[in-house]
Amino acid sequence: MRKKDIIFCIILLMLQFIPTACRDDYFMNEELGEGNATLSVTLCFDQEDAALGTTRAEGGDEGNAIQNINSLCMLFYDTTGKLVHNYIVKGEGLVIDPDVSGWSYNLEDNRIDEDKDEQGNQFEDSKTGTAMFKLRPIKRGKYYIYAVANMGDLTQYKDKITTREGLKAISLQWDPDDISQNSEMFGVFSLTPDRNAPDDLVTINSPGVQLHSWLRRAASKVTVAFDGSGLYANVQIYIENVILKDIPKTCSLGNPNTPGLVSEDVPDPDSYKDPDWKPEMHARSERYTASNGLYSEGKSIKIQKLPADLSVLTPENYIHICNDLHRYMGKGEEGDEQDIITNTHAHKAQSLFFYENMQGKGKSKKQSQNGVDIDYPDPDEQKEGSGWKDEKPYGTYVEVTGYYRCTAANEHVGAGPIKFRFMLGQDVTTDYNATRNTHYKLTLKFKGYGNDADWHIEYEEPSDIYVSTPQYISYLYNKSMNVILKVVGEIKPNSTLDAKILGKDEDTGFTGWRPWGNGTSAFPTVPNDFYYSGWIYNDGPWNSFLSLRKTSLVKIVVPGYEDKPSWQTPINTKYNETYYNEKNKGNRSYKISNIGADDLADGEYSVKSNGKEHIFTIPLYTRAKELVTKTGFTGNNPYSAYPRKERIKFTIQVKDDVTGTYVPKTAYLDMIQVRRIENPKGVWRSAGNSDNFHVTLMRLPYDDAEDFKPFNSEGAWSATIVEGGDDFITLRSTVEGSGSDNAQQTGVKSIEGAGEHPIDFWIDFKGTIAENSTPRCAIVRVRYHNYTCEHDIYVRQGYAPITIDGNAESDKNPAWASYNVYCFDANNAPVYTKSPLEEGSLFRRGNRTAILASNNDRPGFTFGLGPSGSFDVLELGATTPSQKTWSQLAPSADDVKSRFASWSIAGDHERIATIEDFYTLESTSIHSNIGKAYGVLYGDGATETQKSVEVALGYDHNEDPTNSKKGMRGCFVFNINNSHNIFFPIGKSGYGRRKGMTSNGEKVGTLRYAQRTDYYNNDGTGNIQYVPLFYDLFERPGAIYQCRNRLESTNNEVKNSSAFDINYFTMGFEGFENGASNNNNGSDSDACFIRTVKY
Repeated sequence: MRKKDIIFCIILLMLQFIPTACRDDYFMNEELGEGNATLSVTLCFDQEDAALGTTRAEGGDEGNAIQNINSLCMLFYDTTGKLVHNYIVKGEGLVIDPDVSGWSYNLEDNRIDEDKDEQGNQFEDSKTGTAMFKLRPIKRGKYYIYAVANMGDLTQYKDKITTREGLKAISLQWDPDDISQNSEMFGVFSLTPDRNAPDDLVTINSPGVQLHSWLRRAASKVTVAFDGSGLYANVQIYIENVILKDIPKTCSLGNPNTPGLVSEDVPDPDSYKDPDWKPEMHARSERYTASNGLYSEGKSIKIQKLPADLSVLTPENYIHICNDLHRYMGKGEEGDEQDIITNTHAHKAQSLFFYENMQGKGKSKKQSQNGVDIDYPDPDEQKEGSGWKDEKPYGTYVEVTGYYRCTAANEHVGAGPIKFRFMLGQDVTTDYNATRNTHYKLTLKFKGYGNDADWHIEYEEPSDIYVSTPQYISYLYNKSMNVILKVVGEIKPNSTLDAKILGKDEDTGFTGWRPWGNGTSAFPTVPNDFYYSGWIYNDGPWNSFLSLRKTSLVKIVVPGYEDKPSWQTPINTKYNETYYNEKNKGNRSYKISNIGADDLADGEYSVKSNGKEHIFTIPLYTRAKELVTKTGFTGNNPYSAYPRKERIKFTIQVKDDVTGTYVPKTAYLDMIQVRRIENPKGVWRSAGNSDNFHVTLMRLPYDDAEDFKPFNSEGAWSATIVEGGDDFITLRSTVEGSGSDNAQQTGVKSIEGAGEHPIDFWIDFKGTIAENSTPRCAIVRVRYHNYTCEHDIYVRQGYAPITIDGNAESDKNPAWASYNVYCFDANNAPVYTKSPLEEGSLFRRGNRTAILASNNDRPGFTFGLGPSGSFDVLELGATTPSQKTWSQLAPSADDVKSRFASWSIAGDHERIATIEDFYTLESTSIHSNIGKAYGVLYGDGATETQKSVEVALGYDHNEDPTNSKKGMRGCFVFNINNSHNIFFPIGKSGYGRRKGMTSNGEKVGTLRYAQRTDYYNNDGTGNIQYVPLFYDLFERPGAIYQCRNRLESTNNEVKNSSAFDINYFTMGFEGFENGASNNNNGSDSDACFIRTVKY
């Protein structure tokens, strides 16, 4: 068994309470006179500070719980130590001595100047309270004078207080349930205000004498704060509880208190400073049974309750310490202000109280003197000299419990319960005297990976598999991340580490393709009606996002249906399962040694062994974009507001620490596919515009949220300009994203962001270009969540037509216009939108009358509503809108004759994009340099990511194209080699289609992308159990674009289509056959967008 060390240091602040506010210049001579003296008495004690803030802690007691005087006795003893008089000065229900008068109680700041520290020194004293009163004349003489507070009138101790020694030896009994019963105070009187006044005779030799006493509680208190500023990245410590352990049962009222001491003789005060002092103590085993022994536990301060399922433990949801946003403990968006430490140590903060415990000097409290080796690796309570409890069995200590997690890509990776222990005393090295009346301000300061040893750490790693869970993978298809897994122990010869993605039969929490949430702010609960939750045909991990082996396709197609439209695939196909199992996507074995090329063909992994520690670096992958298109399943997370989750089981044969036999060890890893990020996805500038853009990655907190929300990266993040693009932008860091501790990064191609900070930076443009010159393009790749997840931002300057491959335009390699068509002029030439963000108008096949997008905001014409009148349109060559009904917008006989089969337009080498043009942008090869992405594009006038959903998605024809902060959703087609990117908007409403065919009674001309008009069901046409992702397809976004040519029959070949289908939800990108114009006369034709190309 081996124990890990956790590096940190401790700051110990000892707060001693201060004397009275005023000094007495009266000095007595030693020659006693005759007569009586009138005494003026001042007592000092600490009082509450002004509130500095609150902490989240529960339990313990309020820090000011035992600060006030509820009763007071003043006792005079003669020179022989015998009681002369016990004055009852104060106490509810007590008979106050008639010689007492003038009681006053003051809670102002009565510190003398030299006791104050305006600089906030760590040893600054608390403010004091004072009590003052007078005693009627007392006989002049020499007396020992004491004050006892909060013990009533001492009647129950009447036999003990008859002598000075008896008074001080009174044994106080700790009340573990009621802290107010542990508020006893004791003080000696002197003629001057001295906090350390000796217990000497006081000479009263004047008609008027002023006496001073500093009251000290028998109890002290502890507060514990945390500082993770010295931790390395990828280390998180989740604190659960702070417990005070082994607190004294009893305490001597006026003598030093040493629990466990056999002798009743009072030790010499210097003994506690002598490292060679070794008093006779009760046996270790008697520490909880001895009358002057210990209670095993005092009270505790509960920071939080950690979940039973630690896979849901995330920095966003649970309080922790790290070196990023929560250096002083916090969660989510809470910051790292150092005031958290001040508040935790505030006078009124939750505290742990205990009686004085003086155990003298001893061995070093450090767990390791050299910072590497543990000095006492096997502490044993029964074995003296083993280092157990630092050889102070009767000492009091603080124990902090929690959960430790490190995701570093090295031997430090690990996760598990952890405990920190520290013995109280007057220093952090060899003193074990926890004195009374002291506020111990302990700050755990963690460093590095956690292998310094000022505190004693209990973090065990017996033979087993260790992996931090959960971990994250990109929402994008065909992406990878590496998981670090550690095996501790002797691995059985020739055995392998076996991994399996679990299905519903082995994982009771299996969700697979479904959206997932656990009710936390990071992962909100998914509403029951958001997805289909009924029985699913052939449900399993083959329909989901995760693979143990490298993805080799963009689209999985059932054999025999490669060039056919996806809808023709049999709906009851099981090919996803067949393909998944044939390619062994859900199972993989990893050798410990002799790893060959065959083992690495499906993705390289590595194993690094150091004795009995074995570090596996294992790649995990997201799957193809389309998992049989007909089914709707996808390796890309279609959900913008919810992640998805799958579980992996790891198994290996390791020698058991106890039995010595090889036994299977298992570990489970929850892989979370993060929410789909849409905002921002692209930043475009016109040729003459070079405005910089402030990127803040945002996501939807829930499905129908009105605002996007920034989120923090769990672990470091980066933004890098991808190689191959044009050199016209640089990146610049922000304090919000990279932290105030890091140097500004300006004018660079790559920046680093801090963990637990938002992904926040600037894209800076360098100059402008001529109006019609070739656009400049770049891609900024963001990696977040400790670099495990990716998000690309497509940047462009210039709106001139562009080829996707960068070569000269030609008939086979067209240059794509950057704008949709707004209308046609009198010469049949397209008039384009004012901005690439604008959706343009909808056109029925062959008809050049533009159905304006403004209709989509008119009552009766919005999504899902059958048009209740005429549409606002722009007819051929018109500049002023007119109105036409849907039937009037059908292709005329001339339209059918002249433009229906081949829709020609005016212009120099310009045409409506053909299906062949669209398919130059499509590829199912994993090695293709062409890819698709879906999200929000910002243009001229937008200089930052917009939070409002309405603004981020709301660009329309009324916007000023040179100065609008609004964005538009759509599909980006990009070339990863040269960063060229093209954008196809889907419309402000999200529905780029008006339907020409009736369906389920819905009127023609209805604004809706999908063919369906309601939820999928099992009525024989819906078959929802086969296509659950299409459950609410009727309201999902997408767009249809017209193609130039139309054949009377497509022969079920998608590459013969007359329209092109862009499904924003499932990321589909394929031909629509004649689905937008089924009849040869166009009477049932849809109204769709138009994009042109130059050739």
